[in-house]
Amino acid sequence: MKNWIYYNHAILPGNAPHEQADLEPLRTRSIWKSEKGLVLFARWTSEFDCVHETSWWYCIKDTLFDISKLKAKRRYEINKGRKNFDVQVIDPGIYIEELYKVLREAFCAYPMEYRPSVESSEFVRSVENWKKNKRIIYGAFEKDSDKIGGFAVLIEHESYAQLSELKTMPILEKLGINAAIMAKICEDYNPQIEKGYYLSDGERSIFHETNFQDYLEKYFGFRKAYAKLNIKYRRGVGVIVAVLYPLRKGIRKLKGNIFKKLYAVLLMEEIARGEKD
Repeated sequence: MKNWIYYNHAILPGNAPHEQADLEPLRTRSIWKSEKGLVLFARWTSEFDCVHETSWWYCIKDTLFDISKLKAKRRYEINKGRKNFDVQVIDPGIYIEELYKVLREAFCAYPMEYRPSVESSEFVRSVENWKKNKRIIYGAFEKDSDKIGGFAVLIEHESYAQLSELKTMPILEKLGINAAIMAKICEDYNPQIEKGYYLSDGERSIFHETNFQDYLEKYFGFRKAYAKLNIKYRRGVGVIVAVLYPLRKGIRKLKGNIFKKLYAVLLMEEIARGEKD
């Protein structure tokens, strides 16, 4: 199915955030057919970067990065990171073991209820996929040891670049490693942003609790591009969602990954309903 992507029992549009999703597969019901797994719902956005505030957004940067315009404390944090780390575009195939170590250390800081587990063989396949699909990988090297302490993965598109992943060793965060990586990325993309390109950290985080987008806004000039969230359920699934919807606050308190995922769906339903009111 063209321009739609299967992910975790959902079907999502593969077009750029600012482009209108092709809704023809919804009308023909072909959207529910996927060889990759059972599709429970389709989710897409509309009215990208609308003038009014909504409960759904993309976190984007479409202005030039200029450290001199930041508050003194934020300049200090970024310069501290630059002092401690050398950030550069790398060939990930050369640093597989080091990158895998960073990934494992980063995951150890996640709450147990949604802490991922990635085997080394699976990570090797990820790196092979990065190279095959020409991903841009940034590595942050400690200046004292010349060891990699963090990395970022960017997916470049015609009109924007997606910050797909950023992982750092938690012990190095106090040394400004995240600031060093993001500053380098923003500076490298300044020439393209000047021509109408933009960086995107993706949509509002639903499943994982994180302050990263707030951090990007405060330190690097990212902003919320508000949009309207739309959801369409597979026949029968909508009935289940309607039954569970009044119980969503109680479901939120339950432990376990399955309840986290269920609450995420119910929260998106709440957001979508709010846009209809």
